[in-house]
Amino acid sequence: MGNDGGSIPTRRELVKEAARNPTTTQIKEVLQEQQEYHWTTCPLSHKPLTQPIVSDSAGNLYNKDAILEFLLPPGETTPESIKYDSETILDGRVKSLRDVVEVKFETKEADEPSRTSKWVCPITNKTLGPGIKAVYLVPCGHAFLENAVREISGENCLQCNEPYTPDNVIAILPTSAEERTRQEARVQKLKGQSLAHSLKKAPGLAKKRKKNGRIGTEENAKEGKDFSVPKTPTKVLASQHGNGTPTPFSGIKNAATASLTAKVLAEEQERNKRRKTGANENLKSLFSSDKVVEKDGGFMTRGYSIPAIAKFFKLSDSFTCISNPSVTLSYSQINDDYCDCPDGSDEPGTSACSYLSPLSPSVTSDTTTENINTTLALPGFYCKNKGHQPNYIPFLSVNDGVCDHGGCCDGSDEWEHVGGKACEDKCKEIGKEWKKQDEQRQRSLGAAMKKQKELMTEARRLRREVEDRIQSLETQFGGSDLKARDLEKELEDVERRERGKVVRTPGKGSRTSVLASLAKDRIEELRGALINVREERDTNRERIKELETILSTFKDEYNPNFNDEGVKRAVRSWEDYAARETSTGENAAFDRDLDEITRSDSETGAIQWEEWERTEESDVDVLYKFEEYLPDPLRSWIDQKLRDLRILLIENGLLAGSTDSGTEPQSIVDARNALKAAQDDSDKINNQLSSHKDDLEKNYGPNDVFRALKGQCISKDSGEYTYELCWLDRTKQKSKKGGSDTLMGTFTYLDYTVVDDEVVADGKGLGSGERIVMKFENGQHCWNGPNRSTMVVLGCAEKDEIWKIVEEEKCIYRMEVGTPAVCEVGSVKIRSSDKEEL
Repeated sequence: MGNDGGSIPTRRELVKEAARNPTTTQIKEVLQEQQEYHWTTCPLSHKPLTQPIVSDSAGNLYNKDAILEFLLPPGETTPESIKYDSETILDGRVKSLRDVVEVKFETKEADEPSRTSKWVCPITNKTLGPGIKAVYLVPCGHAFLENAVREISGENCLQCNEPYTPDNVIAILPTSAEERTRQEARVQKLKGQSLAHSLKKAPGLAKKRKKNGRIGTEENAKEGKDFSVPKTPTKVLASQHGNGTPTPFSGIKNAATASLTAKVLAEEQERNKRRKTGANENLKSLFSSDKVVEKDGGFMTRGYSIPAIAKFFKLSDSFTCISNPSVTLSYSQINDDYCDCPDGSDEPGTSACSYLSPLSPSVTSDTTTENINTTLALPGFYCKNKGHQPNYIPFLSVNDGVCDHGGCCDGSDEWEHVGGKACEDKCKEIGKEWKKQDEQRQRSLGAAMKKQKELMTEARRLRREVEDRIQSLETQFGGSDLKARDLEKELEDVERRERGKVVRTPGKGSRTSVLASLAKDRIEELRGALINVREERDTNRERIKELETILSTFKDEYNPNFNDEGVKRAVRSWEDYAARETSTGENAAFDRDLDEITRSDSETGAIQWEEWERTEESDVDVLYKFEEYLPDPLRSWIDQKLRDLRILLIENGLLAGSTDSGTEPQSIVDARNALKAAQDDSDKINNQLSSHKDDLEKNYGPNDVFRALKGQCISKDSGEYTYELCWLDRTKQKSKKGGSDTLMGTFTYLDYTVVDDEVVADGKGLGSGERIVMKFENGQHCWNGPNRSTMVVLGCAEKDEIWKIVEEEKCIYRMEVGTPAVCEVGSVKIRSSDKEEL
């Protein structure tokens, strides 16, 4: 530095701290890439998977024509090198067509012509592919979603009705060790029964075979005696014929001939291998013994995940950069601590290409060239972590002199031993502790799953109740609506009849009758006023008597020696009042006169108002009685015809209706009241029906699981506040110092969000992936800010509990809540991120 002859520091010396480990999302992306490759590509022919597709006992998928080509003897069309590669991939699982089963996928055509068709489960109609646990049944081969087969748990295939057993449910491209172990155990069990993977009899296993002068039979096999041909160094053996064409070992019946053929072919394959590697000195160095053997393997295998990117490191004359196929290198340039590939794919085990990482600070020499992909091709340095979980760490952490046991517990990231420091392998201890915590998490997950099933059962029950209630209300509404229509029609008929009635208008009468009517009304008014005054008088008398009794008692019981002028003045005033003569006594004669006056004229008979109000009958009155002089049949016929004619004239506007200014006829009032009551009842039922239908259409999450939680509340103390969440209702903030509660929002809708968090040891965390979110909005207004709102992010937990509350912005809150309701998504809506919740 500074032309003084000093050394230039490397990036490793400048970076003081290692970057953080790759997130779970980055690791999942690599695993997802593997799944996509195996779901779409045949590993033997490296061509897209097309029907017919077969699977071996391990659940791997192949094109059937590739298997047939493999089973044929090697020749010009099938070189022996390709045969050897196929043997390595199959690992001895396929020796004949009996060892594979044709997988029958249900195909769903794409919605658009530009898209390809996809495989779906015939039961749930969900897509089968990467990230989805799928299975097929033996021997029929029909493929289903694993959840569908597990929940139905039948004994016959739902497609062809062919019987099957739980042992013959084969996982397609299994990802867990338990599934792989189960399927390997199944193969061993079938071998003991002389059966192949397709449940067909294995060739030659049930026949008598001679070995070392001994005969093995089916009976000996059942007794546990092993007279089978010992395993040979190769997967496929051949016998030499006159033309030099080898034949598969599966066709050799003689054990001695098969053993000899195995040895010959093993030597031939070893010679081919040496001949292939001898043509290139760089490739030869991969198998030489003069290289330093590191604890994590040779120099070329260091730092990358073999299952993930092994296809890019296949033995050939040169190495091709992953993201830039136009750049080729010799194998001696791999892991040589110099970044040759623009994407860094040639340095999976060193930090030479760490400057490509977005975590690394940019320098002046960083340049970008058009048409060259400089994005880091590898997720990081791959630590095998034998005894624990494999992991990726940033390239900046490789050989930085720091033991990163948190991400690379086997210490393989410090293979150069910078500063003479060697990192010990702690994977056994860390893996043991992790396994212990994982067992606890699995137990918690099991309990959560049980609770989740209970919630789903309760949600289904509540949904059925709503559906039953809707059916009942629809029946009631139909009857109520029919009743209302009948009453409406009846009201129209009553009004029509009343309009057609001939009403006699009362005459005005004489002046005497009018005056008598007015006098009668005035007398009744005065009589009522007199009754009210008398009642008030009696009430005041009672009050006066009560007050006099109180004052008299006060005078008798007060203490004269008590020097209180106010009390003495009150006593003297009472004595003066009592000394005055007052005539407040009751007058019985006067009361009898009042009783007589308040009686009605109809009781006393003092005035006969009917005589004064009676009017004389006029000529018009005689006309109204004309029908009384006619015979009854004729009178009824004429009356009906006249009424019909009158109604017709009124309805057509030729005659005015009844102009009676009095009250409405009682028949119309009764009909209208009955109609109104029926309409109110119908509206009430209709409102209830609409409310239940809206409730049925609401989004209650996968399988309506949140319906079982609706209205339930959970809370958590945090500082000086207590926070409360009521499912699908509201969120509140309660002060521990008293006062009113603060509404933080009311429930509006469900949504999804992507999270990338670390899960702590107790499992209380969101993890990474897509999670369900509840939005609560329109809460109490925040001073000088918006209305309060809350976003509730849900994670899997054994019980309902609030984990954390954060105010991300002013009056905008975020809650992280655990609940068993989101631990597993059922057949209604399946998301890939939900499969690795814990």
